[in-house]
Amino acid sequence: MSELEGRHALVTGASGGLGLGESIALARAGARVTMLDLPGKDAAVADARAAVPGARIDWLGVDLSNVRTAQRAVADHAADAPVDILVNNAAVNPLKAMDAYDVDEYERTQTVNATAAFALSQAVLPGMKAAGRGAIVHLTSITLNGGWGDFTAYVASKGTLLGLTRSMARELGRWNIRVNTISPGAIPTALETEVWGDQIESYEAMLLDRQALKVRGSVDDVAEAILFMVSDRAKFVTGQNLSIDGGWWMH
Repeated sequence: MSELEGRHALVTGASGGLGLGESIALARAGARVTMLDLPGKDAAVADARAAVPGARIDWLGVDLSNVRTAQRAVADHAADAPVDILVNNAAVNPLKAMDAYDVDEYERTQTVNATAAFALSQAVLPGMKAAGRGAIVHLTSITLNGGWGDFTAYVASKGTLLGLTRSMARELGRWNIRVNTISPGAIPTALETEVWGDQIESYEAMLLDRQALKVRGSVDDVAEAILFMVSDRAKFVTGQNLSIDGGWWMH
């Protein structure tokens, strides 16, 4: 495939299951890909390069909790190679009751999950405006629809991203910059297995009972939705939130 030939995509949280899968899919579609994650997590680059031999896949090690430093690093990187696809995938999710949160922990969740997405979008905008095109995708979550306790900080940050999507889409449309949101449901990753352990079978049974489609989704399902959103196939789509959840929540 060469649908994204000549494009440069930046993916945050790129060492995790979703981020790695998204990076590989973008590279397979012909894009140059920059994988961004915490310093020291660059082993994922070797996995991506092995999956797509010959692809241009770079690494940028930054801590999104230091949002100003991260913004400068991305701005410098984009100055050398303008970014016209940005996937804000990175997130932290400290699960605890609302009254158990420290305010600093709440603010860090908001910073990594939402403020950094705004800051990195700012960093790549000069190149997108100059080119007269761009595609930004924020990853939110079906937890925005309610139904879970102990998710306050995480869901608040994802709600910020949804509002950011709509306001950015309105403001940036005049430069042909499209901004959309993908909301994954329960996607199997190594982290899911680690969290649920010996309860994984009962957890999966609960998921399938709630979903309209009685199969588990995959990282590829999310990656394919992102490929659509950043490609010319979605050239008239902006300001939208697409749920990839097998019909768990319908709205």
